[in-house]
Amino acid sequence: MDSIFVAAASLIAGILLRCFARLPENAERLLAAVVIRFCVPPVAFLAARSMPLTAEVFLPGSMAWIVFTGGLAFFGLAARLLGLSRQTFGCLLLAGGMSNVIFIGLPMIEAFYGPELAYVAFLCDNPGTTIVLAVPGVLLAAHLSGRGEGGLAALKSALKRMLLFPPFLALALGLLLRPAALPDWLLSGLARIGTTLVPLSLLTVGLGLSLRLPGPKARPLIVGLVYKLALAPALIWLVAAKGFGNTGLVAQVTVFEAAMPPMVLGAILATESGLDPELAALLVGIGTPLSFLTLPVWRWLLAGM
Repeated sequence: MDSIFVAAASLIAGILLRCFARLPENAERLLAAVVIRFCVPPVAFLAARSMPLTAEVFLPGSMAWIVFTGGLAFFGLAARLLGLSRQTFGCLLLAGGMSNVIFIGLPMIEAFYGPELAYVAFLCDNPGTTIVLAVPGVLLAAHLSGRGEGGLAALKSALKRMLLFPPFLALALGLLLRPAALPDWLLSGLARIGTTLVPLSLLTVGLGLSLRLPGPKARPLIVGLVYKLALAPALIWLVAAKGFGNTGLVAQVTVFEAAMPPMVLGAILATESGLDPELAALLVGIGTPLSFLTLPVWRWLLAGM
């Protein structure tokens, strides 16, 4: 309960600071860089040393690909039925077709399941969400925005960023040093640095939230949030239970990760590509606080399955 309190208090504090404090411009981006480069790598390193290297890890590793593919079918059908533009379709797929597995997912796993299962978030992110965003995400954005000429260059740049991404490097180093007996003071120190992840990441999310009324974007917004917060985790549960024959704790946490709100980086890519920037902001701005209501419901449902 104390972890959930810290998570909620940090998010609310970020929103209040955004509304009432005089902060430097783009303060949330600066804090996000601190989280990615300082808070997340120790957690990734320790997770790599403790995660079980079994066939069970294939489910979280494939989660992002399944959710993105399901979103391609669902949003494609919705676009035809509702007469949505290709820009709106692209925005829905880039933001609503991927989970916020680090800034929201990682602290939520720690809050609801404990730090010992934090490795599931990295399995969902590095072979999954990061590559989905870097490859089909970038190519889709380039195609739908009419900027196909820059698609290959953007793809190379995205893959380079992925390989140099500090959490990815920390995860790889942790796997490499698994057999090594490291001193207790080092492991304990890294764990203490990792405790800053939950408050700072959710403070960052709160600083970046911009709440607004949906107006004419209400229909595509509902479509995006229904898929991301309800249908996507249900799809992963179906795949886990029927495809992998696995309903254990790792499978439950993977479903929980699929229930995370729309991905911030996907929304940024949609915005930079001119794919319905207003809808992209709404999906993140409304989907993130709404997930604080839906995630406890999913935790309760998963506990009873």
